[in-house]
This record gives sequence, structure tokens and C-alpha cells, in this order.
Amino acid sequence: LKSSLRSTGGRSSTWSSHSVAPCFPVAMTASTLTLSTLTFRRKSPRRCANRSPHQFRLRVFAQTRKEVRVLTQLPQKVPFLWLNEKAVNPAADLANLPLSLSQMEEAHERWQRLAPVIEGCFPECPGGAVESPLTELDFISRQYSTGFNMQPRTFMKQDNLLPICGSVKARGGVYEVLKLAESLALEAGLLEADTCRSRMLTDDKIVALLSQHTVAVGSTGNLGLSVGIAAAAVGMQATVHMSRDAVQWKKALLRSKGVQVVEHLGGYSQAVAAGREAAAQDPRTHFVDDESSEDLMLGYSTSAYEVVRQLRELNMEVSDQNPLVVHIPCGVGGAPAGICWGLHQLLGNKVRVLFAEPTNAPCMLLGLQTGYHDGVSVLDIGLSGQSAADGLAVDRPSGLACAMMERLVAGIYTVRDEDMFRGLAQLLDLEGVFVEPSCATTLMGPAALSVLANAWEPGSGPFDGRGVPGRETAEFLLQEGIHLLWMTGGSMVPEEEQQRYNQLGLELLRPDANLQQLLAEIKPTEA
Repeated sequence: LKSSLRSTGGRSSTWSSHSVAPCFPVAMTASTLTLSTLTFRRKSPRRCANRSPHQFRLRVFAQTRKEVRVLTQLPQKVPFLWLNEKAVNPAADLANLPLSLSQMEEAHERWQRLAPVIEGCFPECPGGAVESPLTELDFISRQYSTGFNMQPRTFMKQDNLLPICGSVKARGGVYEVLKLAESLALEAGLLEADTCRSRMLTDDKIVALLSQHTVAVGSTGNLGLSVGIAAAAVGMQATVHMSRDAVQWKKALLRSKGVQVVEHLGGYSQAVAAGREAAAQDPRTHFVDDESSEDLMLGYSTSAYEVVRQLRELNMEVSDQNPLVVHIPCGVGGAPAGICWGLHQLLGNKVRVLFAEPTNAPCMLLGLQTGYHDGVSVLDIGLSGQSAADGLAVDRPSGLACAMMERLVAGIYTVRDEDMFRGLAQLLDLEGVFVEPSCATTLMGPAALSVLANAWEPGSGPFDGRGVPGRETAEFLLQEGIHLLWMTGGSMVPEEEQQRYNQLGLELLRPDANLQQLLAEIKPTEA
């Protein structure tokens, strides 16, 4: 691999808007490279229980005339846009996926059936609805519509204001916990199919039954919050397995909710593996597996009903000519994959979904580009998998999410940590909205598309004029799409942490900012 890490010799386009300006190399499509040599220690890298690091050799032969290589660009930690050439007709590929529309409809009905339980446990959810507002993002509209020739209206899905745990993880974690509680009561004969589910909170026998069961999860924080809070609310015990280096305030918040936090050496993957192994020893412990849980993904997918309804209320009509372009932060991949799949189920090819990942942890991009899914880690190409966006600091993607997204996700772009903080500060300053650093990755989406769309002009990118892969797709999405940025969390961040993040972003926006010194202020525990 070291012998292939050489410069492409091309120039990268740059852009600027309020200094939130990463430099994006021109994008690669799925046909850009072939892997002539890829040798793994084990036979089936795509789906396996063994999570130990893989040792392999990579020789990459680029097929473009400038020999730009995805696996050469990623280790350089520069912002990068990859367009998925396999996502030609996502609507036609839905029938070949592990999950079906009927399962999504069943999940939607279960949310409605469990609404009395949610309202009883969480007064902040009137009517038992776990929903967030869809609001116009004037910041993007004002700054980018002219310079990038974008559609004049851009929106954000504010899951940073989602009740219960203040993040998108409530859609998956709360759903899986409540489904488990309902199933246990039904199997014990303590609940009838047509009984109002509010009885789950008042029936002494059901309460006693649930108290004997434990829900466990491996998490960087937000999923642990959603699972732990939901389990405690219905009287179940909860255990969250986390890396010792995970964000401290999230651990403290979990413990304040009565959740047992077990810390492990290593990163996210090691914590998940340890939690999975511990749960397997206890028949009364249910492990919420972010890497393979279909229930989590179904919970996330039902947000599509909410988005479609909200767009209708705003009189926003999407079509093949004016598609909905959704930008979602991506870590292990469960939440963005569930949302992407759900939107395609309801909107077909009228939606295009782009994922955003840190430059240091592009695990989903690597898994999809190589085709090895969860059988390859960013550690294998010399990246650390660490990021200040703790929810995205994942070295290996979900195998289920990769299988679901192989022909659905339109593309993936990577963002540097410093650009996340710059975007965070601008969003707070111009819109009064605070989000976690991971959410700010989506603010870079228009920039990534713009660089590729403008690469057609001679001398504007690493390629000479015409023939840039994906250029027309990027231009179409940029100019004709209705952009929706999914803000996945933020309201649970303590006030002092919000102020520190904002101050760091403001300092990074200064032209004379000392980048290395400022980034050093991010504690290692946040990476």
C-alpha cells in the first residue's frame, strides 16, 4: 500500500464561503478502480463474527486517465467525494434487499400502537409522537444559492431537537426497546393483541416481568442514551458498553439515568464486541446490535413517513426532475441506512441520499467502494478511525447497512474535523441552532457537489476539462435538487461544552488561526 501512496499530480479545486471551505478533490465513481490483489486472512470477509483487524495487501490499478485512486486519496485525509455508480435505479433494487416495505409498514403501525406507552413515559412527546421539525435553512440558502447555483430553498431535519435523547438514535433505540418490552409481555400471555399498550406501565405482572430483563448496547454515546433511557422508563435494566475514551459527559448522563456503564479499552468496535459477548452469556439480556439490528433500522426508516408529510405541509413537491437530496452523517451506518432505505420506499427515485463521514473514519465509503463491506476497516489503510465527531468515529461499517446501501446511497463525502467546527460555529451564529460536530459534516455537502460540478471547466480540477466521472450527476443534484440536511443530535450537549465547541469553531474561522494548536485543544477523549 505504501508504494501506491503517491500524489495524483492534479490540482484540487477550492472554494470559500465564510471560510468554511474544505478542499475537495474531484470525485470518483464506483468504476474508478479495480482491486487486483486483496488477500484476507479469513475466507468470508463480508459477514463474520470475528472482528479482529485484518492484514492484507492492496495493489490498486486506477482506470481513469489521470490514475486517481480512491485508496490513495483516503489515507491522505483530504475531503473527498465518491459517487456510487451502482445507484442507477434504486427503486428497482428495493425488492432485492434484506428488508421489505411490509416490515416498514408494520414498524410504522407499531409506533402508533405504542404511542400511549411513549406518552406515559415521556411527557415531552405529546400524543406519543417521537418527531422533530423540518425547517428552512436560510444560512445555506443565502450563502450557496448564488455561488453554487443551487435551488433557492434548503431545509434541515432537526433531530437535534428530537425528544427523549436529543438525537436521531431515539428513532432506532427507543423503537427496539419498546418492541422488545411488548414482545415479552405478549409471549408471557400478559398482554393481548388488541389491548391498549398503556397497560405495560400499570400492570403489576408486566412491570415485574420487565424488571427481570436487561437491555445492553455498545455505543459511542447517543445510541446508548436512547436505549438506556427507554429501558429505564419501562422498568428494564440497562447496560451500555463504551470505549474508555468516549465522551465523559455522555457517560455521566447515562449513569444519572440509572444506566450501568461498562468501559473498555480500545475503540467503538472493541466495546461493541465485548458487549455482544457479555450479553450472550445471559438469556435474559437482549443486545441491541448497531452493526446488525434490523429492528434499529426499521425504527429509523419510519422517519420517512414524517418527512414526506412535512414536505407536503410546506407545499414542497419532489419529482424525478427535482429530487429530494438528503445529506446524513454516517458512522457505523445503521441510522443513515435506515433513513435512506425508508425514503426510497416512499419516494422511489425522487430522492437521492448522500452520506457524510470524517476524513479519518470513512468506513462506509471504504466498505462500499471495495465491496468488502464490514470485512475491511479504515485501520487497514492507515487511518485511525478517530474523530471529534464521536458518533462517527467508527473504523468498520455495519454489514447490514452496507448490504442495504450498495445500490441505494447516491454517494459519500468526507469532511475534516476543523471544518465541522467551523460549520458548527456558523450555524449557531447565523441560525441560532446548535448541533453536534457530526451534524456539521452535512453543511459541506453543497461544497463537495459544487467542486465536482465545476470540474467541467478546463483547469478547474485535477482533470483536464471534459470526461470527469460523475460531473453531470453532481451538477444535476446541485442545481435541481431540494436539499435536506439531517441534523442528528445536539440538544443534550451540556451548555459549557456547547460554548467550548462554538469558541473553537470561531477561532478556526479566523484567517490567521493556528490550526494545529486549536485542534490540539480537542481532548483525546473526544476522538
